[in-house]
Amino acid sequence: MTDSLDELEGFPNRVGFKNFTWTHDALRDWDDVWSLLWRAGLKWEWQNGDRYVRCKGDEYERFAVYNDAHRLDMAIPLPEVYIIKKIGTWLLGAHIDDNVASEAGRLNREWINKYVE
Repeated sequence: MTDSLDELEGFPNRVGFKNFTWTHDALRDWDDVWSLLWRAGLKWEWQNGDRYVRCKGDEYERFAVYNDAHRLDMAIPLPEVYIIKKIGTWLLGAHIDDNVASEAGRLNREWINKYVE
């Protein structure tokens, strides 16, 4: 078995995938999106193992929750990318006549386009 790129020439339609990484910029921008989603009425139902961040000045403290929901005060959830996309779909179909919901949907789409796709 070789690691030559020549082996891939027979597969011109091959599609690449990669894991998503929460960078500092993605966290900062997600903070803005989450704030509007919360104001628009989105309810986040935490579960053990969920990951969160809390802003500490210019940095973000990352942590997971295990039977200690008291730690969630002022925390921002870090959902998986497919959940973020589902939130965008929910906003499109939600019967919320509100500028906050419209702005949240716009920021959510921009965030996905900038950091995921």
